[in-house]
Amino acid sequence: MTCLLRYKLSLTVAVVLALLYAFQSLYQDFIYVFSNAFPPFIAGAAVATALIGLRKYGYNLGILFSFIWFCFTLGVALWFLGELGWAIYTLALGVEIPYPSLADIFWLSGYLPFFIALLLYLKPFTLALSKRSIGVVSLIIAALCIFVVVSLIPPLYSAQEDLVTLAVDLAYPILDLLLFALALLGVAVFFKGKIGKSWLLISLALALTAVADLTFSYTTLQGTYYNGHPIELLYHWAYILYALAFYVHSKEL
Repeated sequence: MTCLLRYKLSLTVAVVLALLYAFQSLYQDFIYVFSNAFPPFIAGAAVATALIGLRKYGYNLGILFSFIWFCFTLGVALWFLGELGWAIYTLALGVEIPYPSLADIFWLSGYLPFFIALLLYLKPFTLALSKRSIGVVSLIIAALCIFVVVSLIPPLYSAQEDLVTLAVDLAYPILDLLLFALALLGVAVFFKGKIGKSWLLISLALALTAVADLTFSYTTLQGTYYNGHPIELLYHWAYILYALAFYVHSKEL
């Protein structure tokens, strides 16, 4: 399958998902099952494409690039287990909103290998980063962090949740922004190179995830989140972008 065909297929799936959520009032029972059962499949697609890259770049973890790709694969694999855990809680155990739960352990654990992968990938190219690029990215991330904290403080204050839930509510958007910062630096370095497209796709995926996690934290604190909520689209689209990024990277390098 060519990269162009992959782009078209990804766009088609994204549009179909948007239409599915837009008209969910017509099939509420179906959307409940779908919103919980579908994420492991779309996350599994991202894992599958990451494995394609890992097979291409080798399994020798003593080689830097192989280790980097192993970390990418491990990160999305842990996120897949998080999605699977949520599906088991909701569909098999009947827990409507399993948050926080064991699924969050997998999701949060996935940030570490993904962070290591991005960091190690960028490390050899640090000299190519201008002070201006670092400054601009730092300002963007600082502004976004302030926005996250300001957005969540009122509902955190009034929600009267336990300490673990409050910590998890803040952890997701902050960790998302850390990954997004590294991805933006990668775009600044590689934008005009062969792998510029894949870094841009990863950055977009991380941006969607950050917005989704912030909205999820806010809506759960407010008690307005439900299975089939439109923010789930952002998670689905993010996994599509991860899968596309890994595939494009394996073809371009």
